[in-house]
Amino acid sequence: MQAFVCLICGDAYIGEAPPTHCPFCGAPKNYFVVAEAYRAPEIGKIGETSKQNILASIKLEDSNAEFYACSSVSSKNPGMRAIFKRLSKVEREHATILRKLVGADEDSVIETCGEKDEDNVKAAIAREERAMASYSKFLSEATEPRAKQIFKALIEIENTHKELLGSMKR
Repeated sequence: MQAFVCLICGDAYIGEAPPTHCPFCGAPKNYFVVAEAYRAPEIGKIGETSKQNILASIKLEDSNAEFYACSSVSSKNPGMRAIFKRLSKVEREHATILRKLVGADEDSVIETCGEKDEDNVKAAIAREERAMASYSKFLSEATEPRAKQIFKALIEIENTHKELLGSMKR
């Protein structure tokens, strides 16, 4: 057993090997390093464009987290409840990561969802697609290494969410 640290959220995982995805932020395996090799990333100065994009990303992640929380409560299916609950926690973690980049405070967000899982899955896929489109744009505009790293990871993570949700539609 050994400790691995996620380069995106900084949380540790203990196991024989790194997980396929971070259980905290959802980052793929390639974002893990052995704990002894981990160095907290330097944030550095964030330019105005990236700051505005990060603030927009925080709103998006907060909104998605609340939508998934609502969906987990409204679902009658235990499996769907579990998936929506986990996605809510992952999206909250994304907002926390982004807040650290710009020193933003937490805002409260209220989101609604449908009563049917299939409606919520459809809405969730659309949310993930919007997030990926936003993060692709923000990645192309970012000049800071840490912002680029996070936006790149978020695109990968949200795509994983979209694939998971797409498999639920069948």
